[in-house]
Amino acid sequence: MKKIKIIEAGNELGLGGTEYTIQLISKFLNKENFEVTVVGVREGGARVKLIQDLGINVMILNGDMVKLAQLLRETDVFHWHGDGTLTPEIFSVVKANKPKLVLMTNVFGLYDHSPFYDLVDYDLFISKMILIRRMFRDSHLEDNFASKRKALPYPVDVKHINSLLPSDSQLKLFKQEHNLQGAFVVGRIGRADIAKFDIIALDGFAAFAKRVSNAKFLLVGATQEILAYAAALNILDKLIVFDTTSDFKQLLMYYKAMDVFLAASRIGESFGMVIAEAMTVGLPVVTISTLDRDNAQIELVDNGQTGFVVQRDKDRIADVLVFLYEDEKIREILSASAKRKVTKEYRADKIVKSLENLIYNHLNIGAAKYKESLLKDYSLEIVNDYFNRCSDLWEPENRS
Repeated sequence: MKKIKIIEAGNELGLGGTEYTIQLISKFLNKENFEVTVVGVREGGARVKLIQDLGINVMILNGDMVKLAQLLRETDVFHWHGDGTLTPEIFSVVKANKPKLVLMTNVFGLYDHSPFYDLVDYDLFISKMILIRRMFRDSHLEDNFASKRKALPYPVDVKHINSLLPSDSQLKLFKQEHNLQGAFVVGRIGRADIAKFDIIALDGFAAFAKRVSNAKFLLVGATQEILAYAAALNILDKLIVFDTTSDFKQLLMYYKAMDVFLAASRIGESFGMVIAEAMTVGLPVVTISTLDRDNAQIELVDNGQTGFVVQRDKDRIADVLVFLYEDEKIREILSASAKRKVTKEYRADKIVKSLENLIYNHLNIGAAKYKESLLKDYSLEIVNDYFNRCSDLWEPENRS
């Protein structure tokens, strides 16, 4: 078959999660069937070289809409990655030069109430939760776009992560350097942004540390506000603080030094890549349900199977941490289940094959089909599953 020309595009190509997804999709698209070009419409960034090193063509347009029009006329599929808004400057060019298929990976689940939305053949939400919320909010519309809206999770590069994990000797040396030998390490990795960290996590850890003397908190991405709150709780001596880094191998050292990953975000998660990464390396995850905000973390974490979901309460957080501290066997079971779930539902090659199938079917191309598509349509089944998860919270009496 003639190769399908596809553009993977975003505003920029920095180190954020959206740009990482562009990189992974570009990496895993079948090069026998696809000719891939990555486009930074506004600017480039640190990820340009990372993508080029994969042998993939990258173009930075610096806002040149004439060049964008030329590229669109020469392509079959335009795949836009963004928050759901459709900037007129860009999408008027898409309208005038529409390729055979326009896809959008919708990170935050926004809906652009404009004619430009008609250009999008498939609106792909990065979690079922985000899709459900969008459909509920648009239930009053005459057309709720159910046929074009689907959920396709962010891809997780499981094989790459496993190839970069530290050796036992490297991990031992790291723990020695940071006085973590014999400690029970609770951890968090994320941006140094107070919106992405709920300080209830520190309240819960402080209560836990009063009951477990060897408790430590490994914190990547602290703000002055977070550190001041830790000082007020008198737990600064329990904190091991690191700056955020683009060195993924170093991040994996931090993950592996932990015994439990504590995921608590003020604004919740639209997907939760750090949770998925923690699960990939085999960390039990404790997370907090945020019903009134993004809440995809409870979609990633199956309560009692791959980790625990708790209500936003410091005593519940402390209780579940004590439970995990006291039962190494439970930690091992959760670890194995977490790894299996990521491999089954989020592995990058499976996610990208599902995307390829969507493209083949739309273009009516008889390419080999991947039978186990991870694309999910909006349905009563996923709605019921989400609401069941909202009420399925860990309680101390569930220890049996």
